[in-house]
Amino acid sequence: MLKTATRSTLHEDVLRQLQEAIENEVWLPGSRLPAEQVLAHQFGVSRNCIREAIKVLANKGIVKSKPGSGTFLTDNAKNLLYFSDANTYIFEDINLKELIEVRCHIEGQVAYYAAKRASAADIEELESLLYETDDLETLHEMHIRFHKKISQMSGNKLLERILASIQAEMAVQRDQYKENYTIALKGIMYNHSELLTSLKSGDPRRARKAMIDHITSVWSSIFGVPLDI
Repeated sequence: MLKTATRSTLHEDVLRQLQEAIENEVWLPGSRLPAEQVLAHQFGVSRNCIREAIKVLANKGIVKSKPGSGTFLTDNAKNLLYFSDANTYIFEDINLKELIEVRCHIEGQVAYYAAKRASAADIEELESLLYETDDLETLHEMHIRFHKKISQMSGNKLLERILASIQAEMAVQRDQYKENYTIALKGIMYNHSELLTSLKSGDPRRARKAMIDHITSVWSSIFGVPLDI
C-alpha cells in the first residue's frame, strides 16, 4: 500500500516506496505502472517528483517507458533492484566529484569502443538525438538518451550497466546543484556535436578524449573550476 510521502527529500521517499512495491510484487515483471497523475495523488506529491523517481528507476533499467503506452517494469526488474541495493553500499559517502572522476574513465572507454564498433545505423540514430530546443526538460531527456545510446554502441554490456549505476547515483546528487546544472545544459549541444563528429571519425582515441572533454567542461560550467583528470 503506497503512503503519502513524508520525508524532507520527497523523491527519495517516493523512490524507496516504489522499490519496496516492486520487491513485494505489487506489480509483476512486464506490467504497466500506474500513470504519473495516479501515483502523484497516492503519494501526495507533484508529478515532477514522481517523474524524478521514475528516472532513477529507468537509469537502473528497472522500468522502461514506452511512448504512448506508459511506464513498464522490465522482465528482470527484481534482479536489477537486488543489485541496486548492493550499489547503496558502493556509493555510500561518495561525493559528486568522485563520481565524475570515475565516470570520465568509464564513459571515456565506452566512447572508445563505440567509435570502433558503431554501425552506420547507430551513428544515424545518435545524430537523430541531436537537435536544437529551448525546452530544458526536453534537453535533459535528450542528454540522457544521447549518452545511453553511446553506451549501447560500445557493445559491452558490463560497461553499460556500471555506467547506468553511476548515472543513477549522479541523478540523485545533482539535485543539490540543480540551478547550476540547468545553466550548464545550455552548452551541451556543442559538446554533443563534437562527440558525434569524433564517433563518426571511427578514431577511438579521439572519441575517448571528446567524451572526457565533454564531461569535464560540464563540471567546469557548474563549479567554475577545472576537473583534474
